[in-house]
Amino acid sequence: AFRTNSSYDRWWEARILWGAIVNDSRSWTRQLLEFQSEDSSGVETETEVKAMAYRQIAWCYALSRSLRSQEPLQDLPLFLKEIEIARYRSSHNVPNDLLLTQAVKLNRLYREGALELFQFIEMEKTLTRLTNSMGGCERIKNTTFPKSYSLLVHLLIYLFVLFLPFGLVDVPGLVLIVTSFCLASAFLLIEHVSIYLQDPFSNRSSDTPMLALSRTIEINIKQMLKEDAIPEPLEAVDGVLR
Repeated sequence: AFRTNSSYDRWWEARILWGAIVNDSRSWTRQLLEFQSEDSSGVETETEVKAMAYRQIAWCYALSRSLRSQEPLQDLPLFLKEIEIARYRSSHNVPNDLLLTQAVKLNRLYREGALELFQFIEMEKTLTRLTNSMGGCERIKNTTFPKSYSLLVHLLIYLFVLFLPFGLVDVPGLVLIVTSFCLASAFLLIEHVSIYLQDPFSNRSSDTPMLALSRTIEINIKQMLKEDAIPEPLEAVDGVLR
């Protein structure tokens, strides 16, 4: 029960973190659009704002791929220029470097007068929340159950399955077999489910649907930017949403 509860807590925390990422990504784009100074709303500023909004989409996809040990640059050509992507090819943490670029661009907008001080501070807070969410996901990904604990749980389950029939010796033979099989299967299946849930970023069917959430963020941001080409939400394949 402790193992199953702990695994579910990790899975649920991952979903909460990605819910925060969805909200903060919307907030980031809304702040970009809302906080622009009327005096600096020229073509160059509008282009920079759009680039920073697109970079946020790229960050979500890069974080999804990184947590699943896939190529984090895979989706970036859809949202960033090649000259910027080239800077991330030698990066050991692409999502973190993307946030660093956002911070640099944000500081530039402030220095150029496109943002007031309190607006700059609020957007820095949004970047900090995104960084905290990324760190929480990485903590879940990199923190595994102690191997000795897993071995102990396996040992206890197998001992229970082995000695269960001796506790049912007064039960008729057929009932004994069926009861032992059902109880043993139940414990082993629960243990198997907990193993799947304990790593919500392992690219399994029980994973947090990070790519689907990233697509939702992409749709929301492009709609906020009044883009014409809005992609469709990702559909579940064989009942699994990635």
